[in-house]
Amino acid sequence: MALGVIVWGTGSVGSVALAEVLANPAFRLVGVKVHAADKEGVDAGTLCGRPPVGVAAVRDEAALALDAADCVLYCPRVADYDEIERLLERGIDVVTTASNVYPQFYGEAVYGRLQRAGERGGASFHGSGVNPAFMSEVLPLTLSGLSHRAKRIAVREVSDVNHYASTAPEIMCDHIGFGKPPAEALRADDFLKGMTAYFSESIAMVCDHLGVALERIDEHHEVATTRERVVLESGRVIEPGTVGCRRFEWRGIVGGEPRVVLSTFWKVTTQLEPQWDVRSSDVVEWTVTVEGTPSFRCRVETCASFDPESPECGKGGERAAVLATAVHAVNAIPYVHAAPPGVRTFLDLPIVASQGAFRGL
Repeated sequence: MALGVIVWGTGSVGSVALAEVLANPAFRLVGVKVHAADKEGVDAGTLCGRPPVGVAAVRDEAALALDAADCVLYCPRVADYDEIERLLERGIDVVTTASNVYPQFYGEAVYGRLQRAGERGGASFHGSGVNPAFMSEVLPLTLSGLSHRAKRIAVREVSDVNHYASTAPEIMCDHIGFGKPPAEALRADDFLKGMTAYFSESIAMVCDHLGVALERIDEHHEVATTRERVVLESGRVIEPGTVGCRRFEWRGIVGGEPRVVLSTFWKVTTQLEPQWDVRSSDVVEWTVTVEGTPSFRCRVETCASFDPESPECGKGGERAAVLATAVHAVNAIPYVHAAPPGVRTFLDLPIVASQGAFRGL
């Protein structure tokens, strides 16, 4: 029987997740929760570029058909724990893309609260994502299982964010700093504090599962300026001498040394000063390295297609990464629904596989 799903939040990830739920017969859309006033009353299909389906978006939680829901796909930018707690206590599973891939990192205030709410309602909670999450947890831990003595784990992302900077300038320009002078971009920022917490969850999960004591997490930020004038898809201009690439790095210190290192390069150009080694292709790539005995390195790329006969071959990496974020959460729903009540991380679930494999072929 198809699982009843409510999609909560229809931003860049939520709208893609909504389309995936509608396209998959394993799920039955029973509601859509939105924040923006101009989305209220709009048909769910219209919100994600599909034909109308007869389910209108609502802003009021009380207007949702909660009794018909097996799971809420929770996709706001930031988690509201009061909302999540209410859903879990009502017996509704929650799968979220709003961080919380390892709530244990936050201690009793978050993990304990969600665990108890799930137990009271008989529901499960799961945080999903690509990076941080799958690339920074599942993949490195899996590779480490092939190494007798892992000495260092590193995950490196390189992503062209031209599209994201165009559609969400309030994040990429205002907070991340594209188009700003370097000194201004490197000032303390609350949004970046949230990113640090999110990536720190991954480091904590890796260390806990490996059975090692995490002493602290060191945070490092660097920027490179663009040597060329960059015009984003939106028409916004990034002038020469302003930030054209940002490097984030979080280092998990174990035994006084950086043993788990997560680094991310977000760029809008490759013409940089200094000239960092960032690829010019339109794929998003992650490189996972386990230095040990023996050592392993795995590179994962995403784009619209790798079929050399496809006009989309090697293109659309940034959009593909957003799609992957949404799809992995959708694919997790049946596994979370079958799991025991409480917080269920990637460590507690079977391998999350495609719920639409070979469908329609």
